Amino acid sequence: MARILLHCPLNISRSLVQMMEEFCREFNEKHNIEVTIETQPHRPSEKSLFEACVEKDEMPDLTVGHVDDFADLPPGYLAGHFKSIPGRFPIRKELADMGWTDHNGYFHPFVVIPFAIFYNQNSLGKNDIPRLWEDLLDEQWAGKILMPDAFRIVSLVVKAFMKTDFPEDFDKMKTNFVHQGSPMEVITAVDEGRYPIGITNIAFARISKQKNTRIIWPADGLFCMPQVMVWSRKAADPLFEIGDFLMSREVQTYLSLQSFVPVAPDIPMHKLVTDNQCNLRWKGWHSFLEALKGRRSAV
Repeated sequence: MARILLHCPLNISRSLVQMMEEFCREFNEKHNIEVTIETQPHRPSEKSLFEACVEKDEMPDLTVGHVDDFADLPPGYLAGHFKSIPGRFPIRKELADMGWTDHNGYFHPFVVIPFAIFYNQNSLGKNDIPRLWEDLLDEQWAGKILMPDAFRIVSLVVKAFMKTDFPEDFDKMKTNFVHQGSPMEVITAVDEGRYPIGITNIAFARISKQKNTRIIWPADGLFCMPQVMVWSRKAADPLFEIGDFLMSREVQTYLSLQSFVPVAPDIPMHKLVTDNQCNLRWKGWHSFLEALKGRRSAV
């Protein structure tokens, strides 16, 4: 028996589980290892399954999804509980050149999810839109930038990094950001003109019923969330084949179609991404995790 804990964005979680369950049935027939997949509920009232595993010291064989789950681990926990397998899952050159390879061999990204700023083109002209993330902290946007509920990952990550990168201005102008509902509700509100600007993950940002929204590509790059694979020390080596499946053309192409950045080499990126030079804000794994420590209380 092997356990997988999956904590991915809601808009891809169900499809990923279905694809993985189908693969794991064949995997079981091949290796006689039954695999169960547990998914993190997207409800703020429920404790994180990852946090519960840490408290019980019973880590799943494979953790798949948001790397921010690892941000608050105590010193030494990562090395003591997870396998270091550097180079086992090579990534595309564009990302490797930007420093996305974890040379310690714990975090193996399989997709990167950009977070996008978008605006209502009937409310703002092209000359009026913010061009940098720091521009969102201008007083003219007080109460005018809509984001999903504060507990959702896009809100947690974007605000944590805004606070890290622009601490003085963020503390003064964090009231610029309004939280309200799901990503789709944010899209609808901006599409209908109730807010001039919104922030969601890029797959949601490119959808609007009335076609009134446009994505802003800030010159300083998009904040983003890598989705990772991390293996427990107790995981049997055949489970690496599940990682190979997540890096397969089938899964990577599906993720690319969401306008996410596929990590596997030789998988075409979505035109929306390539047209904007795959411009991501990334300072390395250590900086990323440091910025997310205590994120729920920080924002």
